[in-house]
This record gives sequence, C-alpha cells and structure tokens, in this order.
Amino acid sequence: MTRLLALFAVLIATMSHADEPTETATIELKLGVAQTLVFRRVSPRSHKIDYPDFYILETEVTNAQFKAYLDATNKIKDDTEILRIITERKKRRAFSTGDIPYSIEDASTIWRDGKFPAGLDDHPVALVTLPDAVAFADWTATSHPNAGLIRLPTWNEWMIAAYGKTRNYPWGNEWKLDRAHTSHGIKYDFGARMRNEPDKRPKRTEPVKARPNGRSPEGVFGLIGNVSEYILNDDPTNNAYFNLGSRSMGGGFTDGRAFLDDDNNRLAPRTDYWGYSHHATPREDDLGFRLVIDPSNNDGLCKRPRIFKQNNRAWMVDDAGLELTSPPKAEQ
Repeated sequence: MTRLLALFAVLIATMSHADEPTETATIELKLGVAQTLVFRRVSPRSHKIDYPDFYILETEVTNAQFKAYLDATNKIKDDTEILRIITERKKRRAFSTGDIPYSIEDASTIWRDGKFPAGLDDHPVALVTLPDAVAFADWTATSHPNAGLIRLPTWNEWMIAAYGKTRNYPWGNEWKLDRAHTSHGIKYDFGARMRNEPDKRPKRTEPVKARPNGRSPEGVFGLIGNVSEYILNDDPTNNAYFNLGSRSMGGGFTDGRAFLDDDNNRLAPRTDYWGYSHHATPREDDLGFRLVIDPSNNDGLCKRPRIFKQNNRAWMVDDAGLELTSPPKAEQ
C-alpha cells in the first residue's frame, strides 16, 4: 500500500494542472474548452550549455488551436484571397522581388470563411504572418498571466531544443528521411511527369504528431519539416544575418526541392544550419510557428547573442554582436 501511495504521489507531481510554472516536465495551458497547449521542459544545463531552463510547445500550433484563438478574439482567417493572388501571378508568369511571398501547393487545405477543412484539425496552422504568430502568443500570455513569459522562441532556444549541444538532428546524428516531413532526400524524377507518374515529394502538411520517431529527447515533435517555424525576429543573431523581416527554422514540407543531387539532398546538420529569412508578412502553406514559455520572465534572453558557433557563414552580414557569450563549457 505504501508503494502504491508513493507511486500515486509521483504521478501527481509530474502532472501540470495550473498555469503556474513548476519543476515538472510539462506545462499545460487550456485554450477554451477543447484545446490544450502542452509545453515540454528543455534543460540546457543538462547538455552543459549555459542557458536557463525553458518550455517549448511540443508541436507546432495546430489549426484547431489557432481556431480557438480566432473564436476568442472575434477574428476570421480566410485564405481565398491569397489563392486568388497566387493564381493571378501564375497567369502573368512574372516574378517580382517586391512581391510578398505567397504559396499554396494544395488548394483543398486552405481556410475558407473562418473554417479549416474537415480532418485537418491536428495539422499545423499555416499561411500565417509573423504578426499573426505574435498576436497568438500575446493572446495566450494574456489568457494565462501566471504561466511565465510566453512568446516565440529565440534562435538560441530553437537551436537548443532541436539539437541539444552536439546532435546533428533532433533525433540524433544521422539523417533519416522517415523522421521528417520534408522534400529533402526525395530526388526529383524528371521522367516521372512524362510517364504520368506522381511526384513523390509532399504537397501538404501532415498531423503534428505523425512522426514520433523524429522527436527530440525531450519529446518535442516536428522540429524538422512539416512547416518552417517563425522565431523571435529582433535578437542579435538575426540582426547579423541577411534578414528580410522575419526568420524561420526547421524547414517545411517543400524544403529541399531546390536540390536535385542525392548527395546534397538532406537538411544541413546543426553546425551548418542558420534558418531562413522571409518578409514579415508572407503567407506560405509550409510556414507556421510554435511558442516557448520562459518561467523566469527574463526579457534579457531575447537579446542574448548566439551561444553556438556555425560553420556555414553564408548570408552573414556582420559579425558584430555575435561573439559567443557562454563560458567554455557551452557549445564550442
């Protein structure tokens, strides 16, 4: 009986029922009646990285979760105008660098008149802008004032969550195509179209928990693939990188289509990975977001320079403000 009581006490201690940050492995925040955001704790110091603990959303924000926010704030999401613009651009067959990037691979997946298509409730919300993602974070923070600082991840936080100290990928060191919903590793067959064979590269998102074997050690899903994820835009790392107005990490399901050589057709490992630069208001069907909670409410983390060295310095504008600030025990 004593052992049963002790086990019950442990189970209770590992569950999070309130907004208050605890030392548990997860924090759960209710969104209305039916939706819950589950955040998983990341402990950088366990990887010998000098950075405080934070909690990261275990999946990208889903259509159903975003709908809860829209309903609570009397807003409507409708992607039909984006589809119209894309169709018109295709008719013109012209590209302008001034065009805000829009992309829709599968028109059956878009929101119409405030509703997402049936069966896509657990797919990541996409066709959202950086301001949309920030507004969702702000609303969540207002709804849960005691949870800690709720916001988009910094570059440091996203990299720690995805790669720890030395991992090449969230799941380990070897590239595994079946662990990420991406076009990396799927070679384009030029003859397939002539043979009326389907293009094997993905055309739409998938459920956010579709690939449990691609999780990080902390249990975070989909850090690579499905949708690329907005990060906080105004930290020093972004200021020294070619920046059109927003940054995203992880790549979406279309990522990798530019590579036709199998030897190069994999996502770059941690030391070569910087992320992607976007306009602040793109609407792309492989671009979404997830949130973090900083239980210490430390705004200074948003201004902290990078804590990892990167081998790939392409698109770097300036090294100013990018010196490593962690002590030698951190990633080198």
